[in-house]
Amino acid sequence: MIKELQVPLFDVTMCLSNAIDLVSPNLVNHHKQVAYISSSIAAEFGLSKEEQRELLLAGALHDIGAMSLKERLETLKFELNSPHQHAELGYHFLKTYGPFSKIAFLVRYHHVLWSKASENAVPLGSHILHLADRVSVLVDPYQEVLGQVNEICKTISKESGRKFMPDLVNAFIKLSDKESFWLDIVSPTLTSVLNGRAKAINIDLDIKGLTELTKLISRIIDFRSRFTAIHSTGVAATAEKLASLVGLSKLECMMIRIAGYLHDLGKLAIPLEILEKAAGLSDGEFRIIKSHPFYTYRLLEGIEGMATINAWASFHHERLD
Repeated sequence: MIKELQVPLFDVTMCLSNAIDLVSPNLVNHHKQVAYISSSIAAEFGLSKEEQRELLLAGALHDIGAMSLKERLETLKFELNSPHQHAELGYHFLKTYGPFSKIAFLVRYHHVLWSKASENAVPLGSHILHLADRVSVLVDPYQEVLGQVNEICKTISKESGRKFMPDLVNAFIKLSDKESFWLDIVSPTLTSVLNGRAKAINIDLDIKGLTELTKLISRIIDFRSRFTAIHSTGVAATAEKLASLVGLSKLECMMIRIAGYLHDLGKLAIPLEILEKAAGLSDGEFRIIKSHPFYTYRLLEGIEGMATINAWASFHHERLD
């Protein structure tokens, strides 16, 4: 018998963060780094545990509006020419889900310069997110991190009063004296570090809350290509109706709906030129497109309590034979 679900919000957030990173291998762990750096700066600055939690979640999802490879790579540049489009789109995605309504505003303004802040109602958290984002961009993953600290601090300090809020720069410089801070940023165990920070303040989602969050995720999946504008939503509704017709319980029908919302999550790993190719796929391209259910499975398997939904979602191209 299937029991009522209690799924950690942090686990689902990290799953979505990992899925966004699949768009480009160059950005693996960028969201986690920003989550860690921003929550660390918030703690150093004396913000509350609740504000630290909000910044951790905002950092994990801050580039959710940059869905193309070109947009994602653009965010790696320290100087951005037109940075607000993906931030605005991210805001519109996130504000539709109640628990993310506060972090939506942090994401919306996370590229507004400190010197331009008077022109917008920019929250303090957005300035922290901006600083953390740019620190992450400056870290070279191919070089030993402690040897980069002085140069990174110099680059950030030069922009104090223009790009960044001076008081936050001071907090960051103080924080940068801790070697553990930098070692955590590049650590392969960064997810565990974030999980430790989130545990004391984590929220568990029931079936209703999980349905609402996965509906948001389905919008992000489908937004990437004009050919899939309402695909996941349609699959979810159709699957739920079929489940009802064959006699599944109300809970199982809701779980089927969630599986429908998530079944194409792994398509974020597929290049857009393959997803939108008008002509037939080559053998190599077909093998790539066939990999998307595998990525769906791997992304979802780390979420506690989601094993059944994961199986239903990820095996959706398996045949009876």
